[in-house]
Amino acid sequence: RIYSGRYSLSGIVFCAYCGDIFRRIKWNNRGCKSTVWRCVSRVDKDGPDCSARTVHEELLHTVAVKAINETFREKEAIESSLEANTSVRIAAVDEQIKALQHELLATAGIKNSGDELGMEIRRLRDEKQAIQNEEASRQDMKARIDELIAFLEDLPCELTKYDEQFVRMLIDKITVYNDYFIVEFKSGIVIQIDE
Repeated sequence: RIYSGRYSLSGIVFCAYCGDIFRRIKWNNRGCKSTVWRCVSRVDKDGPDCSARTVHEELLHTVAVKAINETFREKEAIESSLEANTSVRIAAVDEQIKALQHELLATAGIKNSGDELGMEIRRLRDEKQAIQNEEASRQDMKARIDELIAFLEDLPCELTKYDEQFVRMLIDKITVYNDYFIVEFKSGIVIQIDE
């Protein structure tokens, strides 16, 4: 889809029903001019007919400001929810591997139990690797969230009006539902804004 890069909401507002993007449209309804965002499937006559609602631009601006402010207020809860005790999980798997290795050495003469123990050790090593990968992913997400929180802490106070620069910098996607919005930040945080 072609969209204008002039507006920070272009390309990040999506329809919850058909998955298509929303497009900015100037309306002149009986002499009353306004700017709205509509699902491209509703605008294009050759596409499927989508029942997604039309959203006034001011409402989308309000949703973005509310989401940024809510993230600012909930930063401590967000940080604590991301922390996991990964080192304890890895230590437990290491202990299981060590015990199985000792058992494997003790049963070196018995072929069948050795094969089973070897397979169990491999499975535990794979589990340990998965935990380490999960931790690396979590660290990456934590770094992005730390960036977001540092940015929010530099704000003198909560946002009172819409700012294109903040939206471009912070928000990755806004999904439009009939009576609420889901705002996804580039840091991975997801917030629901009810109307």
